[in-house]
Amino acid sequence: MKTPICSVCLQSDILCASCSRNIATKKISPAGLRIIKKLHEISRNVRSLENVSVEKIIDTESLIAIVCGKSDVANLVGREGRITNELRKISGKQVKIVGEGDYKSIISSLMFPAAIEGVGKLYSGGRESLKINMRRNQMRNLPAKKDDLLLAASEITGLRAEFNFQ
Repeated sequence: MKTPICSVCLQSDILCASCSRNIATKKISPAGLRIIKKLHEISRNVRSLENVSVEKIIDTESLIAIVCGKSDVANLVGREGRITNELRKISGKQVKIVGEGDYKSIISSLMFPAAIEGVGKLYSGGRESLKINMRRNQMRNLPAKKDDLLLAASEITGLRAEFNFQ
């Protein structure tokens, strides 16, 4: 399994200089480190996780978003969602696995099971941002708190995100 934390640090309680830098630059949060260590522990028993590439983990109050390669999503979710369910039990938060790709597919993955009408880019004041269009009645289907989903979407895409309810 490929992660922003080296395999030596995953097996010990101390971090090398490179992995400490990843934590200091907030590429991985301390909670994200716990998730990666748990994934590493699970990967010893689950062969499908051997070639998975975890790029980033976003940890918010009610949501953990794990960004991986597009082809790794199914392996990281696990058969019948076993891996994500185990991570949900450990963290007490909703877990979303998001494959790298265009911003529309990332937003759709994060918001599922809520149906979004569309995602558009806005250009104002020399800055780009994302506007997520959705019907107001879909708010109850959001998998986590609105603010946490927007924060995760912003961190993954690198663009400020906001909802537009119709």
